[in-house]
Amino acid sequence: MSILKRENWWIWLLLLLFGHGAGDLVLGALLNVYDKDAWYAKWYYWVIGVLCCFFPAVIMLSVFMLQITCQVSAKLNVPGKELYLSPYVWILCLIVPIFGWIAFAVMSIYVRIWNVVMIYRGEGEKYL
Repeated sequence: MSILKRENWWIWLLLLLFGHGAGDLVLGALLNVYDKDAWYAKWYYWVIGVLCCFFPAVIMLSVFMLQITCQVSAKLNVPGKELYLSPYVWILCLIVPIFGWIAFAVMSIYVRIWNVVMIYRGEGEKYL
């Protein structure tokens, strides 16, 4: 039984609802989106983030989770990859008050839900 098959979409839905982002990390590992030379693979960045009163480490973890989610969405051919793969769009959403924050939340929900939809449509079966 492979968890990326179309009939196992409900497992990913449960991980989305109750996993608090862990499903995206597992899906990223199954789709090989992790890069050994990326910033998140360097242990000293995380040590510096934790030593700086823990707050930067929380921001780093949030950026890491969002980056992996977007890379998974790109692998699963979620519509709009030109928009959510650009870091400038996410930064602009955080800078602009109210409307940007709402757009940030909507985009974040969009990429997480569409991952499950694309697995339901059979996009995950390409990586078995």
